[in-house]
Amino acid sequence: MQVIPYLDGPAHIAFILKHPEYAKFRSFPDSNYEMCATNPEAVKFLSGMFQDLMDANRGGKFVYFSTDEPYYVGMADSPKCQEKAAAQKLGSVGKLLARFITQVAEPLHEQGRTVMFWGEFPLVVSDIESLPPYMVNGEVYGPDFDPVFRRRGIKQMIYTSTQGEERFFPDYFSLPNTRRLHPGRPEAGRVADGYRKIALDPAREQTDLIGAVVAGWADAGLHPETFWLGYAGITAAAWRPAPRSAQESSAVFYNLFYGDGAVHMNRVYQLMSQQAQFWSDSWEPGPASRIGLFGNSEGIFNPRKPEKDQTLTLPPAPARDLKAAGKSWSSDNARRLQLAADALAGNDELLGLLEENLRGVQFNRYNLEVYISIAQLYRQNLEMLLGIGRICSMVESAQKAAAQGKAKDALESLDGALGTAQGIRRQRNIALRDAVATWYQSWLPRVAEANGRRFLHQLDDVKDHVPDRTVDMSYLVYRELQLPFGEWVKAIRASRNQYAAANHLPETNGDFDWRDTETVR
Repeated sequence: MQVIPYLDGPAHIAFILKHPEYAKFRSFPDSNYEMCATNPEAVKFLSGMFQDLMDANRGGKFVYFSTDEPYYVGMADSPKCQEKAAAQKLGSVGKLLARFITQVAEPLHEQGRTVMFWGEFPLVVSDIESLPPYMVNGEVYGPDFDPVFRRRGIKQMIYTSTQGEERFFPDYFSLPNTRRLHPGRPEAGRVADGYRKIALDPAREQTDLIGAVVAGWADAGLHPETFWLGYAGITAAAWRPAPRSAQESSAVFYNLFYGDGAVHMNRVYQLMSQQAQFWSDSWEPGPASRIGLFGNSEGIFNPRKPEKDQTLTLPPAPARDLKAAGKSWSSDNARRLQLAADALAGNDELLGLLEENLRGVQFNRYNLEVYISIAQLYRQNLEMLLGIGRICSMVESAQKAAAQGKAKDALESLDGALGTAQGIRRQRNIALRDAVATWYQSWLPRVAEANGRRFLHQLDDVKDHVPDRTVDMSYLVYRELQLPFGEWVKAIRASRNQYAAANHLPETNGDFDWRDTETVR
């Protein structure tokens, strides 16, 4: 087992190019995503960072030069970055990328390292001859490319992943469409997909394979403890792809990873996967206030493309006279509420199994503690949805009471609605607090400032990674913090007090700061 140094370039380096002192290396002045491939100082800078990694990794055999998704190579055309002219002179944007790769990889190769990279777009088949034959392509790229990589002498690896853009937990199991608000194409699951890729990919016959890559990304915000089934189960197929099924591999993993005493672990992973998918499915897409994206894999946006966040349409606050109006929110969201109620029963089962296994397993108890913290975040979302439904019902009860002249009953219902809102915030803050306490047992804290240094918070101009949206751990409840829930609750309180004053009854006061993630009283 080796620890392999890894660094991106020319793309995926917003964490570097966001800093003012390194902005001079950008391909485009208004994008921190990609480095200028024709800037010799940029090449020198990136090579220096690689050398730092090499010096900290003496004795290693490999180094990863991640050339992943360099969408805009060859497009920049400015006095500070003349990639377009350079690409035309070399014959293609892929040859320009190949030259950049060679400039960075050559010193690493000369120090005895096997340099791995991604041989992908914008490279085309005719560009492969411009790549150094000593490199290893970390992926296979199809029947048109793979035999050409072989002829060039470039070995390859089959690439899979244990996670993509999931929130909270990998898609090891798929949530059926019958339990979704937004039906989609059913998936086989990460382990099954990885098995199929490794066992059946035609590259096994068309190129020189030296191994497999099973990837997971921290920038998606998942806890790495959630990756182990994919890491181990999919990798098992790379050792022996034919005799064992994905299901058998998973069963063996549960036994080895948790030891004797683990019970119903396949059901645990099924519930963890499906509840994560319902967490995402239970809200709607909506516009975001953040700066738009510079571009994506299809090209540069002009103007920038607005980003999206998940959101909910909240019920209307009651009128000042509590007069009922229109169709109720609960009726419009009946299916959402029913699915949430069903998922809450599944969450009961999940937490029960996790607690049972936490007491019984031999190994990796911390893994289950992380899962419990995630399951509580699932639960908080479900209880919030159902809580909004209860608030809606209480407001409707208040409106009926007001129509019957029962002012005290109306105020009692509205006070119940306000109390439910307080409970929703409290439950959110408890779930967030417990997750942070658990995750920080293995994570360094995410803070704005420490040890005399301040974190520069600037978003990636191309990749919209949810954890980047906050400096601290509040990204776990980010979509809730963007919801105008506090304004809604204040509007309910204002209507309640105006109705109380009109009926000569006591008003009520109270602070409700929805964006306060600390208060748990």
